[in-house]
Amino acid sequence: MRFPIIIRSHCRRLTILAAAGVLALGLGACSSDDAEDVGAGTPFTQALAKDYGDLSAQAAALPAERAEDSGFFSSLNPFSDSESSSDLLAKSFTDKSDLANGGTEPELEAANGPAQSALRTRLVRDIAAGKDQFPEQAARAQADYDCWVLYSTVPSAAAASQACKTALDSSIVRLETTARPAPPPPPVSSAPVPAPTPAPAAQTSDFTVHFDFDSWTLKAEQLTVLDTVIASARTGGQTNITVVGHTDTSGSSDYNQALSVKRANVVVEALVKMGARRAAIHASAQR
Repeated sequence: MRFPIIIRSHCRRLTILAAAGVLALGLGACSSDDAEDVGAGTPFTQALAKDYGDLSAQAAALPAERAEDSGFFSSLNPFSDSESSSDLLAKSFTDKSDLANGGTEPELEAANGPAQSALRTRLVRDIAAGKDQFPEQAARAQADYDCWVLYSTVPSAAAASQACKTALDSSIVRLETTARPAPPPPPVSSAPVPAPTPAPAAQTSDFTVHFDFDSWTLKAEQLTVLDTVIASARTGGQTNITVVGHTDTSGSSDYNQALSVKRANVVVEALVKMGARRAAIHASAQR
């Protein structure tokens, strides 16, 4: 049985895959030349190197399928029939990771069909607009696109290809939303804000009921005045009626006070009989 050896990273960490399990043999340190490449390039290429490296590791775990069964990979390596499609997938992603790790922006994979072509055109525009300000979002969208295109060439990786397409649908929208400029704030008007209209002042109407000397009896002419009071209250929507009893200055103060109270009470009772609410009438007496 073949034991494929996959190069995982720029510092050539080796992972040996065996049928019964996975045995990892790692070289603990990189050469000085490799160390100089770490951190090279822009934040965008650094993010691409990480994302393509993750895709390379995922591709290595695919079930082995002879590369000759896939027209795409046979065109990549026409002189070899010993490498599986998972080997070549992993190598494709590793090559892109190495380019990005060295500071070079890998090109997007060529589209296969109208759907991929439309998304590729859209993605090229979005990446150009957002890679400097939003490098991680741009790198994620590019890696998802290449993942979708490359996996779609392997019949046994249809599920993985669809998963990459689903991820791309989200990552390209996230990139576009993040890079979209915020709408300008609404213009501030320099016109003065009009002051609120004050509530109209309550209007009052005054009516006078005259009593005979030393009397608190209402006659027909006084009742006519009270009819006018009721009509005015209903028409103007007034809810309160104030009744104040008065007397002249002749006589003692105590007698005049009692007479004022009687006159006020008589008017209150007459208003209630005419339809006014007792609770809306406020009565008092003055000498």
